[in-house]
Amino acid sequence: MVSWQFFTMPLVGGAIGWLTNVVAIRMMFRPRHPIHIPFLPITIQGLLPKCKAELAENIGKAIEDELLPVETLINQVGKSGYQEELLATVGAHVQERLFETLPGFLPRTLQTTLAHWLDNIMSRELPPLVDKLLYQVQGKLQADLHIAPLVQDRIMQFDLDELEELIIRISHRELRHLELLGAVLGGLIGLTQAALLMIIKP
Repeated sequence: MVSWQFFTMPLVGGAIGWLTNVVAIRMMFRPRHPIHIPFLPITIQGLLPKCKAELAENIGKAIEDELLPVETLINQVGKSGYQEELLATVGAHVQERLFETLPGFLPRTLQTTLAHWLDNIMSRELPPLVDKLLYQVQGKLQADLHIAPLVQDRIMQFDLDELEELIIRISHRELRHLELLGAVLGGLIGLTQAALLMIIKP
């Protein structure tokens, strides 16, 4: 009798451990809507549907405060060469407009001289002006740009089915490992119980 239990108890324990973890993982997403247990003050609902708003808020705050602060975004913009591109674009546009508006009877050499003169002025005056504009824009972004509400709204717009599919697709391997871990732990518990029975019973 004990030898039979020695083989069956680990199998039963493994099956129970695996099934328990499978149910626990599924209950992260289901049931979608609250289910009230009759005659008991108990309501069953999946973790994600129940706490979706709270999770979205916490994820948004974590991204804004820790992962992607506004200051990091602003510094990245400042390092991306936008200032040089902006100066080049403005300079090319001004030069083009100058040649379009100058009277056609002016000699080409005079037009070129005026263009060089204007280019020198822009090279001297535009950089500090652009620096001032970027500084004002950065200050405005730092005061008004809040990433947390954007992330929170985007998560709240996710359909629960889509969100479940996304989470399972990203963490499929880890979830499967949890299921197998439940089977292994259940099997070890069953094996331990069977070994104790063998020790206790002669």
